[in-house]
Amino acid sequence: MNARINLACALLLFMGTAAAQRVDNAEYFWDTDPGAGGATPMSAIDGAYNDAIEAIFLETSALPSLGAHTLGIRVKDQQNNWGPTFTTVVVIEPPVVTAPEITVTQAEYFWDTDPGQGSGTPMIAFDGDFNSALEAISMQTSALPSEGVHLLHVRAKDVNGAWSLPFRVVVEVWGGVVTFPEVRVTAAEYYVNDDPGTGLGTPMLAVDSNFDAAFEAIKGGDIPTPVTAGVNVLWLRARDANQAWGPSFGIVVNIDTTITGTVGMIEEEPVGMRLAPNPATADAGFSITFDQLVPDALIRVLDGAGRIVFEQRARNERRMEVDLHGAAPGVYHVGVLIGELPRWERLVVQ
Repeated sequence: MNARINLACALLLFMGTAAAQRVDNAEYFWDTDPGAGGATPMSAIDGAYNDAIEAIFLETSALPSLGAHTLGIRVKDQQNNWGPTFTTVVVIEPPVVTAPEITVTQAEYFWDTDPGQGSGTPMIAFDGDFNSALEAISMQTSALPSEGVHLLHVRAKDVNGAWSLPFRVVVEVWGGVVTFPEVRVTAAEYYVNDDPGTGLGTPMLAVDSNFDAAFEAIKGGDIPTPVTAGVNVLWLRARDANQAWGPSFGIVVNIDTTITGTVGMIEEEPVGMRLAPNPATADAGFSITFDQLVPDALIRVLDGAGRIVFEQRARNERRMEVDLHGAAPGVYHVGVLIGELPRWERLVVQ
């Protein structure tokens, strides 16, 4: 009896802070309640407890005996307050199927001739992380084959290292007909509850002080007035290079107007960095070059599944060599933490 139960828990936690509401932990038990904090931990489906509404799952590798049982579930907020227990009756029946873990960890494509598994051109996950059974992926089309009809093949690798069969489609390449628009964020804004209209919200700032990428880390500016105490909805949206605004993303926040004083934002001058070569090879590795001397920085390289493959601290350096010996081909995330400012870049390993 080995399966996985997915549960969508919609929880609105009212707390007296100005921070966004979120679930911090969840647990479950069978039949007998061991007490808050003493049950079996549950996991967030997206890998992080960071929202007021979380989709969670529990592992069922160890089920109780066959028959009817009571399953109890409860969650904890970010101030360590456990909510009430939700219970439901579950009937355990003899096993009929084993559900293996299905996660995409890598994807690649090739034109016409198969170079062999793992030797195609790496593809990139739209959300920056290969961690789901279904992934939205993108390919670079800066180097297309010659004009005419070609076969485009795409395949993916699962968490067990097994490659799928290639999916193929016929593509006709025409010369000089298609141009790809520039994709980057040029502005971002936020508002509370009522939409003032696109472009009329409170402007947000890019962490690196420049909106120049398709993926941007952003931070808020001044809090709009008047401020309404209690539970509100904070909305955010971004604008692309063609001046088109994207849809608004909302999150529930609890605003406490009794807090006196102000909260300052850490202002640090972003440090520029460059990865070279990119794409790189596992044997040769790559280097990180900063545009100024860095007194203290934490270097971390993550693979597509979020696992740390390299970590080292750099002190008083402008250039650092990173060894990727043994790393599999794919897309990696290179993170540099300098002070309070994180900086992430993508690295392709061939």
